[in-house]
Amino acid sequence: MNVADALKILGLDKNPSASQLKSAYKKLALAFHPDRNPGDPEAEKRFKQIVIAHETLQNPKRSATRAAPRGRQSARRKGEYEELWEDIFSHIFRSGREPADEKKSTSRDLHAQVEVTLEELTRDSEKDVAVSRRVRCASCGGRGFEARARRSACPACKGAGEVRYRQGLAELWVPCSACDGSGEHAGEACGACGGEGLTSRRENLRVAVPAAAGEGAQIRIKGMGHEDARTGEAGNLIVTVRAKPHPLFRREGNDVVLDLPVSFSQAALGHEALVPTLKGAQKIKIPAGTQSGREFRLKGEGLSPAGGRNTGDLRVRVIVETPTKLGERQRKILDELQRISSPSNHPRTRTFLEKMKSFLE
Repeated sequence: MNVADALKILGLDKNPSASQLKSAYKKLALAFHPDRNPGDPEAEKRFKQIVIAHETLQNPKRSATRAAPRGRQSARRKGEYEELWEDIFSHIFRSGREPADEKKSTSRDLHAQVEVTLEELTRDSEKDVAVSRRVRCASCGGRGFEARARRSACPACKGAGEVRYRQGLAELWVPCSACDGSGEHAGEACGACGGEGLTSRRENLRVAVPAAAGEGAQIRIKGMGHEDARTGEAGNLIVTVRAKPHPLFRREGNDVVLDLPVSFSQAALGHEALVPTLKGAQKIKIPAGTQSGREFRLKGEGLSPAGGRNTGDLRVRVIVETPTKLGERQRKILDELQRISSPSNHPRTRTFLEKMKSFLE
C-alpha cells in the first residue's frame, strides 16, 4: 500500500501530524472493529485496510514490503495480504468471532407492519404505527455507567486504551473496543439502563402509504430505527405493507377481481346485474349463453398508482351456480328442459363427446 492510498483510506490530507494520524486511526478502527461487526465481511475488509494504512503512514518502508495484495507468485500467502499480516489479523479476528448460531445482529433497523384495506389503496393514505425504539440513555449518555461512578483500569487492555499484537518482529496496536480506547472501566452500571447504554422508548408515528402499494412493499423512514449507544446514530424504520382480506374482492396486480354468482337461468337467458366496485355500484349486462368463468372488465375501476400509470380494471368473473334443493315442480321443468335440449344447445359438450369418441376408437 502506498502513502497516497493510506491517506485516502484514513481520510487525511498530506503530511498529517502524529495526533491527527492517531485520532483518525482510532475513530475508524473502532467503527469497523471485529468485536462491533461480528460476521460482517465488508467491515472486516475495511478494518484490515485501516490497520495497514496506519502502519504504512507510521513506517512506509517497513510496511511496503508486507502490505501488498496477494499475488500468484507466492504460495505461502493464505489471505489477501502477506502471510505475516494474515497471521496478525487471525489473532485479532479470532477473539471477535463467535459460532454462527451465537452471532448477534448489529443492525439498527427497526421493523414494523401496517395493515391497509383495498379501499385505502385507491388513494394515498396515512396510517398510525406504534413502535418501541432502543434509544441512547439520557442518564448516562450511552456510556452505560453513572457520570460520577468510580472508574478503574479497563481489564481488557489493562488501562492502556489499546491492544498490541506481535508476530515475530512485527507489532501493531489496535484501539481497545471494550473501553473505546479510553483505558478506563466504570464499575457501577447506570441505574436507568442497567449498563446497556440504551433504553426503550414507545413512539406513535404517522406513515404515508402510497396508492396501490403492493403486498409486502416496504416503506423506509430514515433515522427512526434503533440508536447506537456510543454514537447516537439511528437506523431506519422499515414498515411492511400488509393487505387486509376483503369480503368481496381480491387483488391481482393493479386489477381487482370480483366473483359474481349468477343462476343457471340468468346465464342462459341473459341478465342485467348490479355489481359493487371500490367507488360505488355499477350495472353490467350478462349476455344470454354466458358460461361460468367468463370475465367482464370495467376499465379503470381497479387500483391506480401515483401518476395514474398502469391503472387496473375491475374484472367481474361470472360463476354459474348450479341449483340445489330442488322442489318437485322445479325438477320436472329441468327434466323437460333436458329432454327437449339438442346438441346445438351445448356446443362444448358436443365437442367434448366427439373428441372422446375419436380417442376411444
